Amino acid sequence: MFRRSFHQSKVLPRTKVWSDLTGSRPQSFSIPAAYIKKCVLEGTPAQGPPSIKRRFNRIKYRSPEKIDETFKICYDFMESRAAQVYEKASQAHTEQEKEQLLAQAELHNPEVQYNFLYHEKLENDPNVIDYEQAVYRLLGKQHWESYGQMLLMQRLESLSVIPDTLPTLVPRTEVNIRFPYSTGVNKWIEPGEILSSNVTSLPPVFKIQEFDLIDPSTQYTILVVNPDEPDIVNDTYKTTLCYGLANIKVNYNDNIVDSRKFDESNKIVDYLPPVPEKNGGMQRFAVWVFRQRRPLEVKEYSRNNFDIRSFAKSQQLIPVGAHVWRSEWDSHVAQVRTKYGLPDGRVFSRTRT
Repeated sequence: MFRRSFHQSKVLPRTKVWSDLTGSRPQSFSIPAAYIKKCVLEGTPAQGPPSIKRRFNRIKYRSPEKIDETFKICYDFMESRAAQVYEKASQAHTEQEKEQLLAQAELHNPEVQYNFLYHEKLENDPNVIDYEQAVYRLLGKQHWESYGQMLLMQRLESLSVIPDTLPTLVPRTEVNIRFPYSTGVNKWIEPGEILSSNVTSLPPVFKIQEFDLIDPSTQYTILVVNPDEPDIVNDTYKTTLCYGLANIKVNYNDNIVDSRKFDESNKIVDYLPPVPEKNGGMQRFAVWVFRQRRPLEVKEYSRNNFDIRSFAKSQQLIPVGAHVWRSEWDSHVAQVRTKYGLPDGRVFSRTRT
């Protein structure tokens, strides 16, 4: 049984659960802007809806006939249903059952729907979209599964990250990465995107967004591997471990993993930036996020010929999320090699010598 407190788990003593004025409800269940909240719940004002920017168009706007009265009837009905669901939640036997009921109780709340629809979901403000609340985790999961999860799996499979690194993945956690400390692109990277070696010269930042009900003590391992390192001797490719972090803790809202969240005791290996060799082709850099069953012993691991499958099996790691970007040789590679004290790269040609 998970020991987790829910802000909204207390059943309110009356049926007006959504419009409760006692201040016992989480702030994220209310629309922050008072004038928008009034427009949503009480109807369009005489000067027009605030969502229309041009005053001329606002004044011309006319709501559909009887829509405000119809909304009020539906709101009262759904609010009374929500009170019944809260009552069931108070009698739930398991945390999973309570989680589902608490999410359903607020799912049709217009203020919750408005907050999730019109505010930033990736870089969320916990006062507006609070992933500690079951309903926002449900909405977040639905939003991710409608596009982001499918895009990720398409890229992992079309780029053969699966099965070249791990055999498969049942994605449960949304993983995003960006390179905010490097010159160039400071944005969340789309899976499979091709990045310059200048952009990836400094360690990435990871965002691990959980949607499931998890134990707060859960720790994570993050591995970045390159399965496209040329192995000339064996006429094949080998996998290099480019970055490794272990025993990382996050929560639903505070889930950015960067240098502020860990120290040397969390590093399996330091970051080795992508430095593809000339004419060596495109290289894939796969990011794998694992839930740990137990604390991981952090010690020296070899980068070369890294067997990620054996490592995950021996450490009892559960893969829950992934990401990937690509890189190839460009004019910045030599500068990055010098910065990290790496030897000069090789130049491949079509003709073997």
